[in-house]
Amino acid sequence: MTTNTFHSHYTLHSVWNKPILGMALLFCFTLSACHESLSDRAVRESKEYTEKFCPTPVINDERTDSMSFDKATHTMNYYRTLSGKADNPQVIKFNAKKLKGVLLTALIDDPSSKAYKDAGFNFRFLYRSARHRGKTLFEAVYTPRDYQKGHSGRP
Repeated sequence: MTTNTFHSHYTLHSVWNKPILGMALLFCFTLSACHESLSDRAVRESKEYTEKFCPTPVINDERTDSMSFDKATHTMNYYRTLSGKADNPQVIKFNAKKLKGVLLTALIDDPSSKAYKDAGFNFRFLYRSARHRGKTLFEAVYTPRDYQKGHSGRP
């Protein structure tokens, strides 16, 4: 009885040595590589975050309801709700400057938004009332001019 063996390594080796095939495969790979723009990435990531995590649990009388990205204005939007003691328009108004500073510092220190900050995107934080549905308590928009001040990373 005779056993025939197939030497696939020899066959593959001779095929891969052909420069034309190698170039064709490289060309196909290059054409098939699809890169999304940073704006498309922001849309996708904000949608995925919202679908996976929102609304977030209430922590310190605050929760994140959703995120979105506006391609036309290059603005990352964070929609949040205040409840309990924080859901107080007079307290928010009195502490607006302090809240703006805290949000700006958090934005500057946030490594997950680095690519968006490097691209000069805007960041908008919108806080609504849990008690009075739809009522906006506070809104802040940060531009590169705000979060890129100085070289120390601080406003």
